[in-house]
Amino acid sequence: MPTDTAHQQKPVGAWRIILILLAAMIALPAFVMGAEIGHAFGAGPALFVCLAGGGLLGLLAALTGAAGAQRRCTTYELIGEAFGLQGAKIANGVLGISVLGWYGVMATMLGHALASMGPGLAAQPLWLLSLAGCVLTTGTAMVGSRALNWLSTLTTPLKIALLAWTCAAALSGGDIAAMWRYVPAVAAPLGTGVSMVVGGLIVGAVLSPDVCRFALSPRRAALGAGLAYGLGFPLVLILAGLPSLASGEKDMIKIMLTLGLGLPAMLTVVLTAWSTNTFNLYSATLIGQTLAPRTRSWRLALAAGAIGTAAGLGGISELLLPYLLWLSITIPPIGGIYLVHVALAGPDRSTTAWRPEALAAWALGSAWAALAPRWGWALTPVAAIDAIGVAAGAYALLAMTRRRARLKAA
Repeated sequence: MPTDTAHQQKPVGAWRIILILLAAMIALPAFVMGAEIGHAFGAGPALFVCLAGGGLLGLLAALTGAAGAQRRCTTYELIGEAFGLQGAKIANGVLGISVLGWYGVMATMLGHALASMGPGLAAQPLWLLSLAGCVLTTGTAMVGSRALNWLSTLTTPLKIALLAWTCAAALSGGDIAAMWRYVPAVAAPLGTGVSMVVGGLIVGAVLSPDVCRFALSPRRAALGAGLAYGLGFPLVLILAGLPSLASGEKDMIKIMLTLGLGLPAMLTVVLTAWSTNTFNLYSATLIGQTLAPRTRSWRLALAAGAIGTAAGLGGISELLLPYLLWLSITIPPIGGIYLVHVALAGPDRSTTAWRPEALAAWALGSAWAALAPRWGWALTPVAAIDAIGVAAGAYALLAMTRRRARLKAA
């Protein structure tokens, strides 16, 4: 199986990018997030929270996607330019751990979701249900970007239709007026909700170049990624949140089963896990290509699937909260750094072994995200956005300072 490159693939338009990205983001965690936001804020404020958070994600994804299309590079190749070939191994290693960890979490969620579908599946061991999903996603990821194209075309419209069907059925059987009048006992700040939305998917926005490098143009890439994250993701959250408010149940699968939508529920669970975890393994494979460029991509996908499966069956989902916190601190600054590097470098594609300014900026951005909220120094309510801004500003300052020093030395 050939290695995927932007030059081997047929260029795609904005619509194809939207389908692929939506296939990855319509997932079980998004259903949980939509329900939690609905119950935490109420219907009206929840709509604002989803759209505001989606707008921030869309802006970031548009920028990163355009960078990938401009350079015809994956996220990890962009990181190689910004961090240096050796420095990039550290950043890509962190990204690889995050992607495979999330794969393991999703595999476990799939097992639990399938077990709730009925007594027949409930009688099966959870590890067996999770393993079956891992085998399916690993086999698909071994095919490469062609599988993502095919899978997104098949599953994205169907998943949106299933969500819309569930939402319509729940609203028709519930008290819509009461749903809109619902007020939470303790009102959470809107900034907290926006932070939930942004933090929940900002890693995906940073990884947008993996798909957008195939775009017809940077403008098409920005349009596709911006719409997918800016409007598509909020739509998913809303379609999951409104049925939860109308029924009082936070579990989307239980809502579907209560409404008598057994087969749609089964399809939703399988399709969401299939497409999302295939995308996770595809990203892990691209990371592997930067670390072992001579290894065939299907072998990298197989190895990534084995590691991710072991993580899932080993119980990584029990560490979900600290894992998500780690992601929100360490990953977003990387996106800010490679965006600034693309802007400063222009057409220059020269590489070096190390770029200390990138590593320093990454450390500063991550430290700010971890410590600034505790000290009351947060720039925005969203720690991940703060981390991107601090890292990007620090990198720009350090890179220009180093460049001036070189010119003086010459």
